[in-house]
Amino acid sequence: MAEEQKIGAYVCKGCGLGERLDTDRLEQVASREGKAISTKQHDFLCSDDGINLIRRDIENGEVTHAVIAACSHRSKTEAFNFQSVAMTRANLREGVIWIRPDTNDARETTQEMADDYVRMACAEVRHMTVPEPSAEQTLNKNILVVGGGYTGLTAAVEAAKAGYPATIIEKNGRLGGTVAKLYKRIPQRSPYARPEDTGVANLIASAQADPNITIYLNATVAKMAGAPGRFQVDIATESGTTTTQTFGAVIQASGFKHYDAGRLTEFAYGKSSDVVTQ
Repeated sequence: MAEEQKIGAYVCKGCGLGERLDTDRLEQVASREGKAISTKQHDFLCSDDGINLIRRDIENGEVTHAVIAACSHRSKTEAFNFQSVAMTRANLREGVIWIRPDTNDARETTQEMADDYVRMACAEVRHMTVPEPSAEQTLNKNILVVGGGYTGLTAAVEAAKAGYPATIIEKNGRLGGTVAKLYKRIPQRSPYARPEDTGVANLIASAQADPNITIYLNATVAKMAGAPGRFQVDIATESGTTTTQTFGAVIQASGFKHYDAGRLTEFAYGKSSDVVTQ
């Protein structure tokens, strides 16, 4: 048996909507024509008080389908995030009052336009259901980082800080990549007088000390298949063994090679000691 639909329509009066539109009339349209069993107004629907108003109705089982008559779908997405119900939004701010002249002559047609937006939202939500999970896979938070140079190390360390297990695969026997071979780096801050430390040694130490980071040296990706959320990766190691693991995401940080700056003769590289590369 299909679940009983309980449509709740919530009309916002903020951002000039209450001054430009008859929100009582919008409630009547949602109730009489949109068949909403519950209609409510709020001065600022996206405020904590407004969000809690909607959330209480949902948690109490009073609403299974929600219409938010306020601003654009692209606005306040985090605030209007009610995943347990079917929901749509009537764009009264950007779609109506912001594109209509604010004159007495236009007031009636502006209201009619807003009424139509509410009618359409109510009609749409009646045909909506809450999306069901695909059940094909569970959430995989493991991240594979291909390359143990400066970029790969940074990616792994930052991912681990955010709580995501990271695995680094480095084809060489040491971490750090090209940057680890540099004595210093060009200064990036004023007064640009002294070469700076590359910082790669600290990154390596952080990665090696983090229990959320697994490191494979002298290893390569032998095979990769799947899709985002479920990558199947064969990791070939120096000993000749292959380990298969599943990752939710893959970061390609497989290094770089120095460009021959001597080919850029117009910049006087090699002719002037003031022209250097990283």
